[in-house]
Amino acid sequence: MKAVLLVLTHPASPEAEAAYNEWYTTQHIPDVLAVPGYTQATRWRCYDSWSPFEQKYLATYELEVTDAQHLRAVSDEHMRRIGAGEMRRSPGGTMDRNAMRAMYYLAVEPEQHSSVNPKQQANSIFVTFNQPRTPEMADEYNRWYRDVHLPDVLACPGFISAQRFSLSGVNMLDQPWVTDLTYVNIYQHAATNIDDYNAAFSVVRERIMKGDIVMTDTLTPEAPTGVYGRISEPQFAGG
Repeated sequence: MKAVLLVLTHPASPEAEAAYNEWYTTQHIPDVLAVPGYTQATRWRCYDSWSPFEQKYLATYELEVTDAQHLRAVSDEHMRRIGAGEMRRSPGGTMDRNAMRAMYYLAVEPEQHSSVNPKQQANSIFVTFNQPRTPEMADEYNRWYRDVHLPDVLACPGFISAQRFSLSGVNMLDQPWVTDLTYVNIYQHAATNIDDYNAAFSVVRERIMKGDIVMTDTLTPEAPTGVYGRISEPQFAGG
């Protein structure tokens, strides 16, 4: 089954940002992709007006695992290699290690693709965290997301694909994660900058206001949402 590791970080200072990015893209991601289980990785930077957390950088790692126990084994091997010095650590003073957070999620269902936009490489991702307001609403919440909301959003300009994931119980760093909400929804988008993304998202808002995008009262209110622009090419295991 598919899993994702979301890693939130930022550099220790503006002066360290260039060295931090160079290390992360050219050294750290290849080192992580050498761990069996990881399949690909991409780096993103949050658009300033869509920043839900203090960390402005996001790395998304995709994995292929059999279950949560397998996922735990991958995470343990990842951390073992860091502890053993088998992964190249960031140069001193370039990354704020105290701010780093990392959490694994398991796919809830297969990825859905837009029927109106050609499939292409994502230049932005729209990341929303949520869960049903009550346990009794879970079935309707999941039905609405799967059968109604994702198709509605994917019919809007620029959206390429979307997939839903749930917390796996595997926290790579054993540090408090940025949210306790159960689900994360990752939408891929074609926009290459914040202005293009905002223009596209204005269509989503308009369709919600008109009722063309059907909402639900099962959603937890005021959940964090972020939009990130791609800053690296996707890298693949064995590449």
